[in-house]
Amino acid sequence: MSDTKLNGVLGVLVRVFLRPTPSYTDPSRKDEILAEPSIIISNHTCHMDGPVLNTVLLPHIVHTLAAKDRFEQRSFGFFLRHTGCIPIDRTKADTSWLHESLRILKVQKESIVIYPEGRHGAHRQQLPFHPAVITLAVMAQVPIVLVYQDGPARWLHRNRLIFDPPFRLPAPAGGVSADYVQQQTDYLQQRMKELMERFIAQENDQSRK
Repeated sequence: MSDTKLNGVLGVLVRVFLRPTPSYTDPSRKDEILAEPSIIISNHTCHMDGPVLNTVLLPHIVHTLAAKDRFEQRSFGFFLRHTGCIPIDRTKADTSWLHESLRILKVQKESIVIYPEGRHGAHRQQLPFHPAVITLAVMAQVPIVLVYQDGPARWLHRNRLIFDPPFRLPAPAGGVSADYVQQQTDYLQQRMKELMERFIAQENDQSRK
């Protein structure tokens, strides 16, 4: 089965059994999301985050960064290899993911999904962001899209996501310093926290109606 067909089949299953339901902080800018190759940054709650997000973003093709050891698992590895995922070695300094991500963004003109927490966090709690996403964003010079997934995903429940409009990081004055990387990493994490809080506020407003 080709990667395109597998993504299509998975998309149908995800829509039936996980019922992903996106919303937008600014619906008037919905069409700007992935209007050009972008870096999508999401929180991470479970293994189904990727299939849910990929399904919502169809027909756009996205490539997700995933831990290299996951590719070595028989069934899950097959899924990762055939849905355009990119392995990243978490046990050592690995730059192959960076070069492959840049190629996908700049040559293939397709988008990258990153979970900067690096592992699953608890429901409505954030883990610290890894700074590598800043390196990719600076080198690629593409828009960033933040999405909050209110996981972990549950079967036969409406799994909700909320998207912020695309934005770009400010250009680093005098080069990419350690301070710049840390400041922008903190900035992204704060924006994700605000997105989560906005989602929770909307949920609370709807429940009172």
